[in-house]
Amino acid sequence: MTEFSCKVPTNQQAGSVSNVSGYPMPANIHMFVVVEEIGKDGFLVRKIYASPDNPHLIAKNLPDFQIKHEIWPEKFGMIPVDPKSNATVAEHVFSSRKYPSSYVSTSSIFPDGSPRFEGKAVYIDVAKAKAAGAKLVSTEEILKSLEEYKKVAPKNVAKIDQIAEWVKNIDKEVLVQADKIPPKAIFTPGSYKATNVFIKGARVVRVFAIGFTAYDLKLAADESIKQKSIKPISIEVVKQAGGWGAAIAGARIGFVAGAAVGIETGPGAIVSGAVGGIIFGTAGYLGASWLTEYLQD
Repeated sequence: MTEFSCKVPTNQQAGSVSNVSGYPMPANIHMFVVVEEIGKDGFLVRKIYASPDNPHLIAKNLPDFQIKHEIWPEKFGMIPVDPKSNATVAEHVFSSRKYPSSYVSTSSIFPDGSPRFEGKAVYIDVAKAKAAGAKLVSTEEILKSLEEYKKVAPKNVAKIDQIAEWVKNIDKEVLVQADKIPPKAIFTPGSYKATNVFIKGARVVRVFAIGFTAYDLKLAADESIKQKSIKPISIEVVKQAGGWGAAIAGARIGFVAGAAVGIETGPGAIVSGAVGGIIFGTAGYLGASWLTEYLQD
């Protein structure tokens, strides 16, 4: 009798039936706790209007939907005045009112922002903004653009030089270009503090549970041992995991179950080591489909 068969008593009576309960199919549930870290690439600070009654905001004569983005970007997101504008970096910095642009001005001075501007400070998570498609224009790139702008507007050289001084030494200005910076990328001082405390204390934001069918894993493990290759077990794990949500857990999990201990030590070692060390650590954010194709090749 093998682990996949059993013996039962029979008789000679025609049509008789004997119900046999099969062995439970063994499976393992692997639980992974992943911390959604904020500000891993830093924050940018923007001063915004605290109230719709602000006279400067009223003077802009913005539509209602734009006003929501101006006052409560942490709820509605942040959008530039004109996402489709062709205004250059220098034109935006020189006069954002004269040249409505696709840029949003921010400061790299965290957490206070530029001292030249008043208003409520909000923080833009650089990593989250970039993940949403935003592009950054550094302080150095702004200064270079202003220098080039002098050739286009020679009569305004003195003013351009003054603006460049503010950009470099006071504002530490950085531009964000995006159709929209999503709410999840924007924090108020209060929400930033609360989220930071939560992460440092609980260290839990998402939990991933992945079930693996031991039978198929064993067959794949046997094949890996036969081939002396990690590929069969790796591919099987990826297939069973179902992609793990585009491998969102990948690089963050890393060597959860320890490094792979070598394929000649047996199926158990492959399953426990490879699942944590090889599969998740290698997949990163590239996704299960990519990994499967790579391993098959």
